[in-house]
Amino acid sequence: MNKPKVFLTGGDNINWALDDDLKLTKQVLEEIVEFSSIQECDVIHCVAWTHLITIPESFFAGKKVICHVQGEPYRYLSLSHGHKALKLVGKWITQSTQAQQQLDSFGFQSKLIPYSVDLNIFHPLEKNNSDIIKMQTHWNIPSDSYIIGNFHRDTEGHDFTKPKLVKGPDVFIEIVRSLKKRNHNIHVLLAGPRRFWIRQQLNKLQIPYTFVGELLENQDDIDVNILPRKTLNTLYNLLDLYLVTSRSEGGPRSILESSASRCKIISTKVGLANDVLQPMCMYDSPTEAVDIIERDIQSNFLSQTPEHHYKRVQQTHHADAIKPLMYNLYQHLDKVPTFAQQKDVVQNRDLKKYYNHVLEQTTYLLRHNWVGKLWRVHLKTWIGQGKQRIFSLRNTWNKKNDAYTVSLWHQFFKPPYGGGNQFMLALRKALHQQGINAVENQLHPGINAYLLNSIHFDIDSFLKFKKEHDIYVVHRIDGPIHLIRGRDSERKKDELCFSLNAELAAATVIQSTWTYQRIVEMGYHPINAVIIHNGVDSDIFHRHERISFSFKRKVRLISSSWSDNPRKGGPIYKWLDQNLDWSRFEYTFVGRASETFNNIKQVAPVPSEKLADILRQHDIYITASQKDPCSNALIEALACGLPALYLNDGGHPELVGFGGLPFNQVDEILPQLEVLCNNYEMYQNLIVISHLDDVAEKYLALLKKTV
Repeated sequence: MNKPKVFLTGGDNINWALDDDLKLTKQVLEEIVEFSSIQECDVIHCVAWTHLITIPESFFAGKKVICHVQGEPYRYLSLSHGHKALKLVGKWITQSTQAQQQLDSFGFQSKLIPYSVDLNIFHPLEKNNSDIIKMQTHWNIPSDSYIIGNFHRDTEGHDFTKPKLVKGPDVFIEIVRSLKKRNHNIHVLLAGPRRFWIRQQLNKLQIPYTFVGELLENQDDIDVNILPRKTLNTLYNLLDLYLVTSRSEGGPRSILESSASRCKIISTKVGLANDVLQPMCMYDSPTEAVDIIERDIQSNFLSQTPEHHYKRVQQTHHADAIKPLMYNLYQHLDKVPTFAQQKDVVQNRDLKKYYNHVLEQTTYLLRHNWVGKLWRVHLKTWIGQGKQRIFSLRNTWNKKNDAYTVSLWHQFFKPPYGGGNQFMLALRKALHQQGINAVENQLHPGINAYLLNSIHFDIDSFLKFKKEHDIYVVHRIDGPIHLIRGRDSERKKDELCFSLNAELAAATVIQSTWTYQRIVEMGYHPINAVIIHNGVDSDIFHRHERISFSFKRKVRLISSSWSDNPRKGGPIYKWLDQNLDWSRFEYTFVGRASETFNNIKQVAPVPSEKLADILRQHDIYITASQKDPCSNALIEALACGLPALYLNDGGHPELVGFGGLPFNQVDEILPQLEVLCNNYEMYQNLIVISHLDDVAEKYLALLKKTV
């Protein structure tokens, strides 16, 4: 049988994780396939979807496309280009059970082939190994401290002052800061490139650390601070603990590397953590991580875990283990769909399209030939650093945007009103600020794009206009409506929404991952879906001049809602009204509720400016709403600097992240509230929300058809 011709791609030529993946994949495939150019191949096999979408679409025609899930699939749909990759790929290689479950929930084809690690490089060393002793001596790493390591990038590549939040460097800082406050003798060991932000924070907090690398300031160190793998193995072997604090991951590979080195490790529940680590080595909140580390410092609590992790890696996560899985995939290539042939632009005699077709292909081939390294390592970095300068020219761009008109189709109401209305008002303002002519519910040929909000617009007028005009539509979907309102009778509204989406949409905005999952469970697949969380007007909802937290007064709790539907949390607020210790707490409810209260102070609905002022006079926001896809009320509170105590349902977890704590039952509320109060500064520091300007840019990218 002839071997399939495969074009293998996706590395980034910086000798880091993607290049490791490419190298190991090539080793596994070399006996199975014949490697080929992209022009002559049968299969395009890519180890990174972000690289896949840089390939001109015309190269995919008639080929099978296989791609590794190198990140968390849920994040793909929150990135404006994510749906492009989902459209191109015939078969995904998932490298963790988490990734496989997420893709399954979206309804995409995948095969689980785990991440692998080179066991010849990463392995245990004796504590008296000469390499360890030399490393400790050369870098002056103390032998009497508890050494906590982290080798992830923590700084954004285009701006060295900003943390790479997906890697959770802010979480790492809060954990080690708490350990220092508890008077533990800790020492942080850092390695790898782009460690600028975390070093700055450690210096500010006077937490002792060692950075194994060359100290560069105000310039990218990606070329000089990627350490040899042998050096990394030595570092893992001298640690007391490796700490993973990521918010989202495909791997991380450090889980495999530390486990192969028999290094203790604890991690957030990201990527392949559940596949490798014991339950006691994973945490849901930073306070839980602090408690685990403290126990290990005091009693060697984690002493038995490295052997378990080591055996798991030896069994499953190396080249010999994944080779038969990859072989099986290629044995069944007939089950991988072929990317649909495009129309021949030459036969169509469309010279403009033909010119673009040739230009795209030529540019791609040049970038990935003799100028490839120059582009990826030098020019690309320089361009990334220059983005901030480009952003400063936004006013110039805005003048160009003036001619671009977007019609927002939504029934606008003057606040106070529901969350969807609040968001649409904020989005309209943000689009205006970016130079877009955003009009309300207008239909005429001069409009460039239309944004429809669910079913909350004049459907008949719009459909009538659509029959007579070729228009571009982005559809914003919330719900599902019947889940939010808790009535099966509302399913017809959901069916109407999805039928409009199929008929009208060129692209779809979904407000949360939770919403997308529920939609897919109903059997619907929105057109070119992108997940974009709501944002709030930062001119109104902000932290400035908010009260400081203090135990010298009562802790101030607050909730808000514009609906008196019991699913907005009324019964739970009533339970709090009856069970809180009122000598320690005071509580305000703003808006409408399904219950009446004896101890909670109730305030009638107020305009946004007044609500923001009230929020800033409180400490902790509590939300008990059920099946809430993307609560604007919750985002408003977070934006005003209030950590959240939230019902673990709907879109709440993905909005709050580490900026609060969940509860599943009412008997969990008071203990979780106590943890929030006792670690208030930590949770407040870890609040992360989408800035409305960023949200508007994501919408604008869809509305201007640039993704």
